[in-house]
Amino acid sequence: MTAGVAAPRELPPLSWTLTQEQIDAYAEVAGASDPIHVDPEFAKGTPLGGTIGQGFLLFAVMAEQISRGLDRPEPWLSDGVLDVRFRAPARPGDRLTMRAVRAGRRREGDGEAVTYEVWCEGPDGRRLIDGTADIPLTAFD
Repeated sequence: MTAGVAAPRELPPLSWTLTQEQIDAYAEVAGASDPIHVDPEFAKGTPLGGTIGQGFLLFAVMAEQISRGLDRPEPWLSDGVLDVRFRAPARPGDRLTMRAVRAGRRREGDGEAVTYEVWCEGPDGRRLIDGTADIPLTAFD
């Protein structure tokens, strides 16, 4: 790592309760109005049994959680990489927590990046999303 720059072991977690109103608002703004997200009556008749949050809504909250934990979010927003897999749906009323724990570091072109293991856990602690975030070291100074 660059002298004098240290990436924290863990970024501050971000917790919130997902609401149908958030899902509906995201659908309107993003054009993500699939009935599994916004039509409770339709969604009840599916194998999921109810509406679920859009994956990209959760992805955006994960990016926000990471940004809040950085001294300078600009390098992350312009050059960072977030690579995740969606494992299970998030439902309205679920208390969700985004987490990021340092997993390593690597050289990247002319600079260095810190890799964090990232995940979104549901109310039972189960991981709904998991993956990695590569954050330029310059975001920490």
